[in-house]
Amino acid sequence: MSKTTTHLLRAALLAAAATALLALRAGAQTPTDYNKRELMLQTLDQSRPNDYVPVFFNIHFKEHEGLDAVRAHVDWFRRTHVDFVNVKYEYFPPSHAVRTPADWKRIRPFSPEVWEEQLLVIRELKRELGSEALIIPTVFSPLRVLIQAAGVPLSSDKAGRAAMVELIRRDPEAIRPALEAVTQSLVHYIREARRAGADGFYISSQGDDLEEFAGDIFRHILKPYDRQLADVAAEVAPFNILHICESGGHITPATFDDYLDYPGSIINPPMHNFKDSTLTLRQISERFRRPVLGGMQRWGALYKGTLEEAKAEVDAILREAPANFIFGADDSLPNDSDPEKVRRLVDYIHTWRLTHKASAAQ
Repeated sequence: MSKTTTHLLRAALLAAAATALLALRAGAQTPTDYNKRELMLQTLDQSRPNDYVPVFFNIHFKEHEGLDAVRAHVDWFRRTHVDFVNVKYEYFPPSHAVRTPADWKRIRPFSPEVWEEQLLVIRELKRELGSEALIIPTVFSPLRVLIQAAGVPLSSDKAGRAAMVELIRRDPEAIRPALEAVTQSLVHYIREARRAGADGFYISSQGDDLEEFAGDIFRHILKPYDRQLADVAAEVAPFNILHICESGGHITPATFDDYLDYPGSIINPPMHNFKDSTLTLRQISERFRRPVLGGMQRWGALYKGTLEEAKAEVDAILREAPANFIFGADDSLPNDSDPEKVRRLVDYIHTWRLTHKASAAQ
C-alpha cells in the first residue's frame, strides 16, 4: 500500500470515527452565550479592557497521531474550559547523525509526508471545534527541530545534547545549511497547517536552547531562521503567539530586546525565569506593545498546591495584570496536572473581573 493510499485511508477512518467525539460534548463549557473565538480575537483590541479573562493552560499530550491525538486535544479543551486549542506535534524523524561540523551539510528538508499525521489532526480538530475555538498549533524552533533531527531527543539524551551544544559552539557558522533546510520544512508546515484549518500558531522561539546560545550566536546565526517562522505565521494567519521559552533562567530584561522586532499578536514570556531582575506583566505588555499571555508559575500552586492556594495566586496576578490580558503560565503544565483542578481554576479566572471589580480597581 502506497503512502498516499495509507494517508487517504487514515483520513477516511478519522472522518468515520468523528461521531464518537460528539460524546465529548457532554462536558462542554458551562456558559453557552458566547463564542471563544470571538473572545480571543477581542484581546487584540488594546483600546478596551476584557472583562472576560481568557485562559490558556496546555500540556504535552502523549498521543501525537490519529484519532487518539484528536480525542486527547478535544478532551482537554472540554474538561478544562480553556479558551483555545493548542495542537502539539513532537516527532521529527532522524535525518543524519552529526558528529563533525561538516556533517551539518547532510541535513536536508523533510519529506512533505512527515507532516501528514499532524495535518490530519488539525483538520479533524477544526471540524470538531473550529466553530467554537481557535485552533493554534505549536511550531518549534528550527534549532530544536534540527537537534532532534540530528539524532538527539532533547528530553532524554543529556550527554548527546551536551555534545551537540559543544559542536555548535565550536563552529556556529557551519550550522547554517542545516538550519536553512529545517526552516524550509517548518515554513512548509506552517502554510499547510493554515490550509488544514489552523487559525494561527504558537511560535516557540528557539526551543530549549537559549541558555547555551544567547547573545551573538543567537542574534547572528540562529535568529534569522527563528524569526522567519514568526514572519511566515504573521503573513498567513490572524492570531499568533510568540512564546519565549523559559530555558534555564538566564533571561534578563535586556534579553527581550532580541525579540521586540518579532511579529506576533500575543507575547508569552518566561515571567518566572529572569536572572537578576524582573519585569511586571504590564511592563512587558508595554515593552512589546501587544497583549501578554502568562502570569502563573506552571510548577506552583496550580500543580502542587490546593485550589484555594491557586486562587490566591490568581488574585495577586489579576490585581496587577494589564487591562487586556490572557491568563496562563510561562510554558506547558506538567503532564500529570489534574484537569478537574485546572477546570475549577479556569472557571474562577473567567469571571474574576466581574466578581472582583472593587479589588481590581484598587
